[in-house]
Order: sequence, then C-alpha cells, then structure tokens
Amino acid sequence: MRPLLPLSGALGLFLLLFAAFRFTLGGLLLALLLSALLFLLLDRWQGGFLRRGPSPWARERLAMKEAWRRGGFLRPEDLSPYMPLSEAQALLQALAGRGLCRREGEGYRF
Repeated sequence: MRPLLPLSGALGLFLLLFAAFRFTLGGLLLALLLSALLFLLLDRWQGGFLRRGPSPWARERLAMKEAWRRGGFLRPEDLSPYMPLSEAQALLQALAGRGLCRREGEGYRF
C-alpha cells in the first residue's frame, strides 16, 4: 500500500509529459526519466512521514474522537488498536494535565 502515492504521481507525470511531447521517442525517454525521479522523491518523502508516525496533535485528536464515539469515557485500553498502552496512558495523562479531561476511576471523562 505504501507505493500507491509515488506510483500514481509518477504515472500521472509520465502520461502528461508523454502526451505533451506528442508521443515521440524523445518524449518517451524524458517522461520515463522525470517520472522515475518523481517516484523516488515521493517515495522518500512519504517514507519519512511513515517513519515518524503521527504527530502529538493527531494522537490527541484520535483520543478525543474515540472518546466521543464511546460516550465521553475513555480507558487507555480503548486506544490499544492505535498505539501501545504506555503511550495511551501518557497521552491521556497529558490531556488531563491540560484540563481537557479528568480522571475517573480506571478511565478518563471528556
């Protein structure tokens, strides 16, 4: 699934350039070269995003949306499909520290 963005970008550029050069041999070679370069650049850029993972703000939004879906009460175990339990606990504690939720028993009320 990862090479979908680089592949679609490279294919789009290839088709655009090849048609712009009126389907000539030189246009084919130029389109292949530039689309391969675009594929490599997009693959590296996307790989960097995937290695870093979601931002802290994205994790907070995920926790709040999950709390909304569960009626305003969220336990760290409820976030286990998305992140390790220790990260979920730290995230919920940080949200409680900022006053966005409060601790109630084994979970947090939003």
